[in-house]
Amino acid sequence: MTSRFRITLAIAVAAGTVWGAALSVLQAQKSVSSGVFTADQAKRGQALYMAECAKCHLDDLSGGRDSPPLVGDDFVNGWKGKTIGALFDEVRMTMPFDSPGKLTPEQYADVIAFLLNANKFPPGTSELEHDVAPLQQIRIEK
Repeated sequence: MTSRFRITLAIAVAAGTVWGAALSVLQAQKSVSSGVFTADQAKRGQALYMAECAKCHLDDLSGGRDSPPLVGDDFVNGWKGKTIGALFDEVRMTMPFDSPGKLTPEQYADVIAFLLNANKFPPGTSELEHDVAPLQQIRIEK
């Protein structure tokens, strides 16, 4: 074999290995449809939402004049393909609008559980984590 052929073959094998590993990671991820929060957590999140979020996003999550909706196709499609970790970070860094970062990580996770429940994703038997790393493994899909 020529050295050029060997180099090309090595590059092809390495690329295949990288793509295979990436595909395995994507397949291993959970989705919001697999029950990633509990009904009790969503109830706690609803109370927090009403106290901290409804003033801008409204009681029915439909969004206000300057606030996007948090329920329905617009919300889900806007986050489709992203992770709960990305949503958690966005909410934690920007909300409540008048005092970002005001809630505890547990409270942010509870609010997100409420949003998932309001968007008709099924509850499960384990609470949604409040640490970003495991949340990065949960895809948002319709």
